[in-house]
Amino acid sequence: MSDESMKHGHSGHEVEFEREDLGTRAVFVFMIGLAIFGVVTYFIVVAMYSFSRSLRAFAHGHRQPAGHFEGSDVACGHAGDMDKAFKDNGAPMLETNERGQFRDFLMNQEKQLRSYGWVDEKDGVARIPIERAMELIVQRGLPVYPQGSADAKTKTAMASKAPAPSAGKGKSSVQ
Repeated sequence: MSDESMKHGHSGHEVEFEREDLGTRAVFVFMIGLAIFGVVTYFIVVAMYSFSRSLRAFAHGHRQPAGHFEGSDVACGHAGDMDKAFKDNGAPMLETNERGQFRDFLMNQEKQLRSYGWVDEKDGVARIPIERAMELIVQRGLPVYPQGSADAKTKTAMASKAPAPSAGKGKSSVQ
């Protein structure tokens, strides 16, 4: 190999670096200018929002509602008016009380687990309280079929449609 390829393309000159540094004055001027620009931008945005809010209130012919809070998306009208407008339009509603709705859902589930009622009255399928269902399983036991029996599925299907001993008239099933 030649000597030139060993020097990686340098032709014998020394490698140098830039000897000037960035002045501190230029850095401070830039930082102060950036801060002033940020403050001016803030005031412009605030002025635009207040102008937009007053223009919207003028267009609707009334002042801001008493329940209006600064920074909220509801600039005119009350939440009830908005809900009515969306319901009339058929739009889905946002949850406004998630904890209350979830609590109501759980209470409804608990009520169903602890009460008697019809699951499908036409087919005679009823539900019973979970405690009572556990008592009946303890008393009667679970049906046991030999493993691999071809009739196991048929027997299970027939047992679910068979009348319960205490049901009286009609067919019923416990779910």
